[in-house]
Amino acid sequence: MGLLDDLVGSLGNSNGSGQGNQMQQLMAIWNWVQEQGGVEVLLQKFQQGGFGQVLNSWLGSGSNMSIDGGEIQNALGNDELQSLADKLGTDVQGASGTLAALLPQVIDKLSPQGHIKTSNTQDLGAMVDGLFKR
Repeated sequence: MGLLDDLVGSLGNSNGSGQGNQMQQLMAIWNWVQEQGGVEVLLQKFQQGGFGQVLNSWLGSGSNMSIDGGEIQNALGNDELQSLADKLGTDVQGASGTLAALLPQVIDKLSPQGHIKTSNTQDLGAMVDGLFKR
């Protein structure tokens, strides 16, 4: 599964129950991203929110700049994050913190050549969907 394994592994916790929770979080985040209009729309929100330099570090081949939950809230807004929080079973701060930890790695993995390839987002979506339809 390559890309999905990389994403789950990059979340840090490798024990069995932790991985299951991480997969659930990834699925919830993926579904939420699709509800927002897809990865490209999410990236536009970061650009418009003044986080272009941070975003470019995720897309580029160098190290990823970090982002914190407050910056995620500024870029995406509380209404959108409340929707994610509901999916994750947490509050807006918890959702933005989870997104801040995961999003740089997801974007980095989806953009090995410095830009998002549509086939990568479709592959990730199919892999995540497939895991929960078994």
